[in-house]
Amino acid sequence: MLIAYFVHDRILQKKPVAKPSELVPDIRWLDLYNPTEQERQWVRQAYGQEVLFIEELGEIEATSRYYRDEHGMHLHVYFLHLQDRLTRNVDVAFTVNKGRLYTLHAEEIPALRAYYTHASTHPELPDDAFSILLSIIDMRTGLLADTYERLQNDLEGISSTIFSANEHGILNALETLARITDINGKAQIGLMENQRVFTNLQRGDRASQYSEQINDTLRDVESLMAHSNLLFERAKFLMDTALGMINLQHSKRLNIFTVLTVVLMPPTLIASIYGMNFKHMPELNWSFGYPLALLVMVIVAVGPILYLKHKDWL
Repeated sequence: MLIAYFVHDRILQKKPVAKPSELVPDIRWLDLYNPTEQERQWVRQAYGQEVLFIEELGEIEATSRYYRDEHGMHLHVYFLHLQDRLTRNVDVAFTVNKGRLYTLHAEEIPALRAYYTHASTHPELPDDAFSILLSIIDMRTGLLADTYERLQNDLEGISSTIFSANEHGILNALETLARITDINGKAQIGLMENQRVFTNLQRGDRASQYSEQINDTLRDVESLMAHSNLLFERAKFLMDTALGMINLQHSKRLNIFTVLTVVLMPPTLIASIYGMNFKHMPELNWSFGYPLALLVMVIVAVGPILYLKHKDWL
């Protein structure tokens, strides 16, 4: 799918491209969403622009994620995608060439939709290709900040759950902590990518023209990196605490079974002695033998309990 964005009366507008004749020169931003080979050919014929294959977006070498060639400046950025409690990083390729921005991705990217919604109602925003690129990445950074705020709120709830809930609640808290750590780890990869991209942009030939916007976004990224590290440490602390609480509850259960063993062992010994089938056992002929045996078993059972309570072990 091809979606063309152009500026009309200083307002960013979009239009799906259904035929090659609609690829006109005044398109400011062309979004290629999982394009077909035919659509790639249209772009090649209209603008002389080579478009990467979707399979090439996954390359992780630094030289493959930011470079310049005869087809313009290219950079690849990870966008965090959350759907149905599953989190993954989606690669988006940006290319700026001859005053036009090209974006290539295989999945729907909320940050692109959010940027268009914002730009279509703010005519004062810069509308050149490079500014659109920086604004989209800045929008992505803002969405990451919102994600971190939600994760922080989730951690606040988990903290009270771990220290007050039963084992079932703690197990649910552990599952949530694992999800938060997973999201944080993948978001941190994207932030590291942003740092690398903006470091390269600061050394580019347009650094002076867009230095304020680049520096502002880079400061935001660095602050989010610090927050991500703190979030990781706190999630790790809560996870260790939750595991410790579970181990403590298991130890309490084991302690109960140990006490039961100690309490029942002497009565079991007495019962087993008088359960022997020897002929010469004088107690078998006593009138008070049975109640006396029961009394002794009660005494030897209660005795260890009182002793353990006196030692404050129970």
